[in-house]
Amino acid sequence: MKAAKHTATEEKPAQKKGGVIIHIKGLKKSFGEKDVLKNINLDVHKGENVVVLGRSGSGKSVTIQCIVGQTYPDEGELTVFDEDVASLTERQLREMRTRIGFLFQGAALYDSMTVRENMEFPLTRVLKLKDRAEIDRRVEEMLDNVGLLDAIDKMPSDLSGGMRKRAGLARTLIVQPEIMLYDEPTTGLDPATSREISKLILDMQKKYKTTSLIITHDMDCARITSDRVVIMHEGEYIAEGTFDELKNANDDLICSFF
Repeated sequence: MKAAKHTATEEKPAQKKGGVIIHIKGLKKSFGEKDVLKNINLDVHKGENVVVLGRSGSGKSVTIQCIVGQTYPDEGELTVFDEDVASLTERQLREMRTRIGFLFQGAALYDSMTVRENMEFPLTRVLKLKDRAEIDRRVEEMLDNVGLLDAIDKMPSDLSGGMRKRAGLARTLIVQPEIMLYDEPTTGLDPATSREISKLILDMQKKYKTTSLIITHDMDCARITSDRVVIMHEGEYIAEGTFDELKNANDDLICSFF
């Protein structure tokens, strides 16, 4: 039996953030015979952290792929910055993506570049910066924010898993995106490092006032980072609320995630 929807209260702080920056309504997506997204509805408000919590392999990441136009839904509405993503031209998609940061599971650093060069890459390729002093200032400031200034001239292969994740976060944030999309940001990390990365995500969101959508099955990450949690089960969002509201919900299916 499908769980009753647990809706957050109107006075929740997350609802008092800015206007809707990501709007999803009736989203459906199938791959062959498999229905991955069945009827997804979600509004993400400017300045809030929304966690999509679900078990591995439940299709959580497909929503992110739709948001950035890597794949397109079969049905439904999806707008980002009030733009219908499916109707954007390739050029418009590229422009939209410059306003969105994406942290992959593996941090996705360029192995042949030093940490410094990894940080410089989006500044010179995306923002087209040319002033050496300004580039150096931004790189050093961002690495200092994530506690990696001492590793500025190291290669990614010389970094631990947690350090690579921090470097990946720094490289994504250095262009100051308005939206951050996190796909399983703590996967493969030990519990202590996972908590460190989760707290860093929260700190950076507060500092740079980004809007964040965090896909995870890590309960600690969800607890630390979320303003609001949405639970995904079998291709549908079955419940939403604060972490504590859902953890204490009077519903066996919802409680099974905790």
